[in-house]
Amino acid sequence: MREDKKIDKLIRESLKEQQPSADFTNKVMNKISAFEESEDKALASLLHKHAMQSPSLNFTSRVMNAIQKESVIVKNEPIIGKKAWIFIAISTLALIVYSLLLGHESNMASSVINQGMSKVEAMFAFDLPGILGSPIFALSVFALSTLLFLDYFMGNRRMSLKV
Repeated sequence: MREDKKIDKLIRESLKEQQPSADFTNKVMNKISAFEESEDKALASLLHKHAMQSPSLNFTSRVMNAIQKESVIVKNEPIIGKKAWIFIAISTLALIVYSLLLGHESNMASSVINQGMSKVEAMFAFDLPGILGSPIFALSVFALSTLLFLDYFMGNRRMSLKV
């Protein structure tokens, strides 16, 4: 027990805070500034030793050539190409002509086609909810589609800047 008290006393005495001298901060700051001055002198001598007085004559042209080689050219290609638009136009035109020809049922071929279409239609027939058949819904879908179409094409026009 006595030895434990002696050990505790020794530990407490060794752990007492030591008070720094009055000029401790000044000494530390002087050492830091002396170190910084020596670093600054070394850096200045290094820069002075390897400094270039003026750039070479063709410096600007070399830099600009390197920049032009590194620059990326962005091509603004549409998602749907010309051939696809032509196919869409021809298909739409064919559907319009087909629907106009079905209006005249005097033709035998059109009646056969009509019967085949009615069988296909019967295979895929299902009832839609009442909201999907309303004219307001159809107008809303048409207006939304038109606005999205315009937004897409006007957005692509703005993005066609060359780098």
